[in-house]
Amino acid sequence: MAINELGNYLRARRHAVRPEDVGLPRDDGRRVDGLRREEVASLAGISAEYYLRLEQGRDTHPSDQVLRGLARTLGLDDAATAYLHRIADPPPVRSFAPLPGSLDDEVFTFLDGFEDTAAYVINACQDVLAVNERASRVFTFGTVGSNMFDTLFSEAARSNLPDWDDHVALGISALRERSDPDDPRLHELVGRLLVTEPEFARLWDRHDVTVQASGVGTTWVAALGALLTLRWQSLQVPGEAGLTLVAHYADPGTPAEEALRSLG
Repeated sequence: MAINELGNYLRARRHAVRPEDVGLPRDDGRRVDGLRREEVASLAGISAEYYLRLEQGRDTHPSDQVLRGLARTLGLDDAATAYLHRIADPPPVRSFAPLPGSLDDEVFTFLDGFEDTAAYVINACQDVLAVNERASRVFTFGTVGSNMFDTLFSEAARSNLPDWDDHVALGISALRERSDPDDPRLHELVGRLLVTEPEFARLWDRHDVTVQASGVGTTWVAALGALLTLRWQSLQVPGEAGLTLVAHYADPGTPAEEALRSLG
């Protein structure tokens, strides 16, 4: 998976750009999805031969100027551009995802202080490392050691989440953005899901990258026998590379607030 990550990313994003998006005509003889290699090269201001070397993994350290030109040509936003730079020039000291069982008890005590909030901590591979009592009652993944994707691809999630497709797409794009391509845990997780879940394989191959800081989501709560729509906010855990605190909460004075409080 991590072999030629830069080339795989460039190829996927090239296929996602329509010729008309960059001012090129769509001729009848076009046999490729998206842009041709030589079109990307020309728009980015580099030679077609050099761009071919990048996609084939024969040159893995392009300059910042080249990366900026490619990001502009491929229409990458800030998050996707940052990801492009990260895989082209990985940091010398790698920080792989901490695994379940590695957190101090203070983290669990901290989460229990979140009143009327379902809160948990996940690593870059979306393994659950800590969870408070309310979150364990709201979410079916609410146990330490579980993984968000195993829950998402369960039959219960497919049946009960009205926006299941969005959950999966956002989760996969966040997985790619947060994780280190060489992380052994990422290899294990993605390798398994590529074999067992065709929808994961299709979306993973798109190489989408997004930064998710907040939003609104709907989840099926078995304890209530109903769907619950909550706001959520994610924060990086200080001093713990690759860890994210996610807190789900309800708007004040709403039925959702009362339902969430009843689960405490």
